[in-house]
Amino acid sequence: MSRRDQIRMSDDEAYAFLESQRLGVLGTVGPDGAPHLVNVGYLVAGRRIVFTSFAAAQKVRNIERAANVTLLVEVPWPYNEIQGVMVTGGTEIVGDTATVIDITTRMRAKHAAMSGSAEGTPDIDIARHAAKRVAVFVEPTRIRSWDHRRLGGTY
Repeated sequence: MSRRDQIRMSDDEAYAFLESQRLGVLGTVGPDGAPHLVNVGYLVAGRRIVFTSFAAAQKVRNIERAANVTLLVEVPWPYNEIQGVMVTGGTEIVGDTATVIDITTRMRAKHAAMSGSAEGTPDIDIARHAAKRVAVFVEPTRIRSWDHRRLGGTY
């Protein structure tokens, strides 16, 4: 068995890993054709990934122009414990205020639960901001994953 095959997670393991994390790096294509990379908080919604953003944000403008994105979520250190999932797929932008409020509320609750408090998460009036925001759903077409812990410290 190849090393690549040894470290690959199953889809269920990859989604469980995504559920266990809060932040990823979203890659879109900028207006000049260069990669545009930004950190995003996200949720797993079934087999899709969802995040919210201001509708006027560059990442949303980029998605409107080219709907395919990549999301990288990784625990990058120590080397023998590196785990990561890279999801590539198309997107759906939803401007429905109720959806934005629901996703934002659930995301904030997840982040607070994972950190043990809401400290570091700014207080916002979710309903007031929701009218300016959108939810972006990522429909994975390819999932790549790695878990170096499976190698048992040998390379």
